[in-house]
Amino acid sequence: VLGPGGDAGVLRVGQEAFGLALTLDCNARFVALDPYEGGKAVVAEAARNVACTGAVPLGITDCLNFGSPERPEVFFQFTEACRGISDACRAFDIPVTGGNVSFYNESPTGAIDPTPVVGLVGLLAQVDHRIPSHFVADGDCIVIFGRTRGELGGSAYWAEVLDCAGGIPPRVDLGAERALQRLLADAARLQLLRSAHDCSTGGLAVALAEAAIGAPYADRGLGADVDLRGYAPALTDAELLYGEDHGRVVATFKRTDAGRLAALARQHGVPGFGAGRVGTAGGPLRIRTGQGDHRWPIDRLRQIYFDAIPRRMAGATGGGS
Repeated sequence: VLGPGGDAGVLRVGQEAFGLALTLDCNARFVALDPYEGGKAVVAEAARNVACTGAVPLGITDCLNFGSPERPEVFFQFTEACRGISDACRAFDIPVTGGNVSFYNESPTGAIDPTPVVGLVGLLAQVDHRIPSHFVADGDCIVIFGRTRGELGGSAYWAEVLDCAGGIPPRVDLGAERALQRLLADAARLQLLRSAHDCSTGGLAVALAEAAIGAPYADRGLGADVDLRGYAPALTDAELLYGEDHGRVVATFKRTDAGRLAALARQHGVPGFGAGRVGTAGGPLRIRTGQGDHRWPIDRLRQIYFDAIPRRMAGATGGGS
């Protein structure tokens, strides 16, 4: 009932009222830079993705991919990543139900980046209360849940734009993550959210763009007017827009539900920032900051996003770009 293209897939089980949400996650850059924090982040992002649909995380399975454990540095990566996964699972009260370990993933150039992949399943008590990842309607209000500190270590921005896979990756606050999960589940139960999408790879600007462009089979995306001039004013635009701090979600809601949603966020101790409004079909994504006014045409963003794999494949086979 929620297919590919969002934070998690949601399945209806027979004719039952409940549904199951499923996701797969791993950020190998974070694990390579800090295996313990990276291990925590794998579970936290997976749980956040499932929670964005309104589901409560139930359990995980994992596939732990590393180089040769006979190398001290690889064995260190493995043990620390497992410790991080374990600590996150304890904090979220979710068991590891199974999985596998794959060692000796190497080539003459060296070992692969440590890649512990987590598959997480969550329970959505009422499948009809599922929350999609993409913006739904013109005029809906946009809120950013969580705190933005502008952490760029290990970010896609550094890796893709500055060709630097380094720095200190963002730390995972397991208590804040759990509070956010509970907020999203309660908001879904009370039908207060129209959409919810986690901020992860690429940061806040990419999360907003992904929510705006719509699902793969949508006719068009919905633009948005986002005003961040009063949000984290001490940060540069690079930190604000592309920092990959954990524990954040971009969500939308009807204006008439603003009071109830704000009260629920306060109850769970989750900060929220009113960031703007969803725009019209095909309209631009506009993000205003203290340092600039940025605009992207939605149709162009959709083309860049959904043509990425065919474009890369064409280049790899010499078929042009």
